[in-house]
Amino acid sequence: MSPDKLKKFLFILILLTFFSLAAEKKFKVVIDPGHGGTNIGAVSGNIEEKDLTLALAAKIRAFFRKHPAEGIEIVFTRMDDSSMPIKERVEFIEQHQPDLFISLHFNSQKVLSTNRGFEIYYPPDFVSKDPASTALFYDKVNRSFYFGSIFRDLYFKANLHTTWRLPLNMFSQKYNFGLFDDTTVPGLLLEVAYISSPEDRACIENPLFTADVAWFIYDAIIQISNKNN
Repeated sequence: MSPDKLKKFLFILILLTFFSLAAEKKFKVVIDPGHGGTNIGAVSGNIEEKDLTLALAAKIRAFFRKHPAEGIEIVFTRMDDSSMPIKERVEFIEQHQPDLFISLHFNSQKVLSTNRGFEIYYPPDFVSKDPASTALFYDKVNRSFYFGSIFRDLYFKANLHTTWRLPLNMFSQKYNFGLFDDTTVPGLLLEVAYISSPEDRACIENPLFTADVAWFIYDAIIQISNKNN
C-alpha cells in the first residue's frame, strides 16, 4: 500500500472509530429521590417526603423499563429507605458524571397552607477569581437552565397542568442547595407539590397523580436527550 493510500485508510479508520464511539455514548441521567432513612424530609399527618420521592423514583424506573429509551442511561442514588447524606449523594453524582441529575422532592410550608404547585430549580450563578472555575460553573448553570426550560415548556402540555390543575409555581435558581453547590454537572431540583396544601395533598394521595408525575419526568428526559444529540 502506498503512503498516500495508507494515510487515507488511517484517516477513514479514525473517523469510523470516532463516530462509533459517539453513537455508543448514552445520555446519562442520575435521579436522586430526596431524603431517606432517618432523614424523613417534610411531614404532613402520615405522609413523609422520603416515601413520596422513593415511590416516584420507582414509577420512573418502571416507565423506563416498560418503554426502554435507546441512548439513555438512568441511574438512581437510592431505591430503598436508606439514609444518604448530601456528601454521599455528591460523591455518587461526581463518580457517575451524568449529563444531568434530577433531585426529587416534595415541598411544605409551615405558615401558609395556600402555597401550592410544581417548582423547578437550577443552580445559581457563580463567580470566582479563577477563570477556569467560573467558566465551568457558567457552563453548568447554562445547561441546567436549558434543560429546566424544556421541563417548564413541557409542563403546560402535561396532565399535571391540564388534568390535575397543578400550577407551575416557580422556575428559578436555587441557592444554598448542596447538590448544586458541590457538583460539577448540570442539575435540576424538582419540588413536585406541597404536602402542606390541602389541594396538592389531595393529588398526592391519588396513585394516578404519581404516575402522571413520573410520566412527565420520563417524557422530559426523552425530549432533553433528543435535543442534546
